[in-house]
Amino acid sequence: MENKLLIVDDDTDVLESMSNLLQDEGFTVKAVTCAEDALKEFADFEPSVIITDMLMPGMSGLELIREIRKINTHVQIIIITGYATIQNVSEAMSDNGGFAYFQKPIMDFGILFASIRQAFEKERLLRESYYWEDRLKTANARFETIFENMDAVIYVADMDTYELIYANSKFKTLFGDYNDGTTKCWEILNNPDDGPCPFCTNSKLVDNQGKPLSPYTWEFDNPKIKRRFSIKDQAVYWHDGRVVKLETAMDITQYYKLSRELEKSKRFKAIGVLAGGIAHDLNNTLAAILGNVNLAQLISSDAASDEYFVAAENGIMQAKTLSGKLLALARGDNPIKSKVDMRELLINFLKETSSGSEVIFTPPDETINFDIDADYDQIRTVLSNILVNASESMDMKGTINVDLKRHNNTMKNAEYIVTSIRDKGRGIAATDIEKVFDPYFSTKFHGQEKGTGLGLSIAYSIIKKHGGHIDIDSIEGEGTRVDVSIPALSF
Repeated sequence: MENKLLIVDDDTDVLESMSNLLQDEGFTVKAVTCAEDALKEFADFEPSVIITDMLMPGMSGLELIREIRKINTHVQIIIITGYATIQNVSEAMSDNGGFAYFQKPIMDFGILFASIRQAFEKERLLRESYYWEDRLKTANARFETIFENMDAVIYVADMDTYELIYANSKFKTLFGDYNDGTTKCWEILNNPDDGPCPFCTNSKLVDNQGKPLSPYTWEFDNPKIKRRFSIKDQAVYWHDGRVVKLETAMDITQYYKLSRELEKSKRFKAIGVLAGGIAHDLNNTLAAILGNVNLAQLISSDAASDEYFVAAENGIMQAKTLSGKLLALARGDNPIKSKVDMRELLINFLKETSSGSEVIFTPPDETINFDIDADYDQIRTVLSNILVNASESMDMKGTINVDLKRHNNTMKNAEYIVTSIRDKGRGIAATDIEKVFDPYFSTKFHGQEKGTGLGLSIAYSIIKKHGGHIDIDSIEGEGTRVDVSIPALSF
């Protein structure tokens, strides 16, 4: 870039001689006799260095410096004067005003020329610094715009201290706000009292020398907000040189539920075929056993053996009941649907049913429509099975809360009538949640009152036939909430 230099001095002889000397040194010079003209020339000439006198008619050199600084902060100003006071010079040199000061007459032009070249170099460095700072601001603005508008949780944390450096709006919406540089990531993501998360991936992101490795991808159910994420973690170099963790997490909760529903449907279809075959063979075998027991009872002359025959017959009948449940599961009997007011169904059902525990249900506003297209008896069976499970989880004690609401499922773009049944029983371990709809899986204690383990399987099958779904949220040792969602009947 051309070394442009603007000289301001009211002494025309000094101005001419200085211009000639500086041009001989290779500088591009523009000379003016007053500060007012200097301001006019500044915008068009765009000098990198200004040499100015202090005492001039009209605007002084000190006033010129102040006006120039309002326009440009990186141009360098050298003061050459013979009459300036110490106070004036001090003001001119302070607050990034002047670069250097020389007393007239100049005794060593070599020092002056060296100072001018240093001023040009400082101006160049400042200009480049402002340029890159502006580029950095632009890049940061783009970075912020992109990250703030992404439908993903994004955050940056220090690898050693775990302090949050950056988090986008999606992060703050799900996990809450935080204090820059003082809040640790695990305080927000997991539990503020537990220390670093047990699922932290920091050790997988860098090698033994602390250098970044390839990105690490994984899926995780966050225990704090109960959402499932598809996560990409990567160690990157931050602008200050340290290695930080950049995490991008997509919320896949709804997609995961849909995929799990599809898997369960496939599994139930296979189980249904198997259950039907077993039930058919079991019924044939039980019929043969029952026939032989009845014949043995007829020809037996020992009255004392009658009670054993009765016990055997009762056992066979219990087995036939189980066989009937297997057949119901296998057939997946299609519901005989009609218009059902879920609010009235619940009121009547809870009046007529005793689960052993106290059931609290406050009927919702009568102005809200809770109509569904459903098989009345099958829905009662679903509710009965769930209530029995809830009561048994509390050893037939405690309180069960039942709620009813309308819910708009944005994922499926449909209205659902949702019945929620909450207990404060033993709860279900996180590892067992996915198994609760499997036939014969049970969290009940073994004993004489142990059920068949088919209740939730049958409930699931019925609700699927109604185009709905069952969601279970449970914390081991604290209780369980079961949400039964059935499509609302269109108005």
